[in-house]
This record gives sequence, structure tokens and C-alpha cells, in this order.
Amino acid sequence: MLALLGLFFATMPIARARQQRLARTRRSIDGAEFERLMLRAAVSPTTARFLWQELRAFYHHPLTPLPDDRLESLIAVDRPEIDGLVTRFWGAMRGSDLRSVGAPLNGDPSVAELGRHLDLLVGWSAMGSA
Repeated sequence: MLALLGLFFATMPIARARQQRLARTRRSIDGAEFERLMLRAAVSPTTARFLWQELRAFYHHPLTPLPDDRLESLIAVDRPEIDGLVTRFWGAMRGSDLRSVGAPLNGDPSVAELGRHLDLLVGWSAMGSA
């Protein structure tokens, strides 16, 4: 357990530095533009707003989420954190409804892929219900 905690604190500065380098190569966007880009990627506005709020905790200023960002390899969001996002989304959108077993989320999803997964999980689409 101590080794994992040490690994976390050792890799944190590396992730921050990598994100700072990435931030210099692209512009930051706001929530409204993120929502427009996610809609183009077939993600509902409700899901895009949820992801904007939730994912910003994983991004170091001035870097902001974009639909094509790979969560694990680019932003360093690990699988348990991604699964936690899915669980929080389900709870926020469906409350205490039993969660259906849907298709698994593939490894290293992009932000847009996670958004489409969440939409499908709750039965929405970018053109329907949300």
C-alpha cells in the first residue's frame, strides 16, 4: 500500500509537466465550446456538461478537456477513476435505479468515447432524450 502511495506522489509532477507541455500546443476552451465539440462527437449536452465538471479535476490549468483526449495515456486518469465517473454519472442521472450491464468501455477511452458510453448506458443519444 505504501508503495502505491509513493508511486502516486512520484508520478504526479510528471503528469503535471506533461499537461503543461500539451497546454502550450493548444488553446483552452470554455464549457460552452466543449459542449459544442462534444455534440459534434455525438454526445448529449447533459453528458457533456457532466463531463466538463468532472474531468476538470484531472486537468492542470490552463489545459482543458477536449473530445479527442485519451483519458489514460494522455491525461493519466486511471481505470478506477474512470469507473468512478461512470458510477457518479449513473447516480446523478438515474438515482437508485438498478444499473444495467452494458457494453464494457474499451481501454484508454477518449473523452468523447466516454461520453457516448455514458449516453448509451442511460439510454440517451445526442439527438434524443437528454
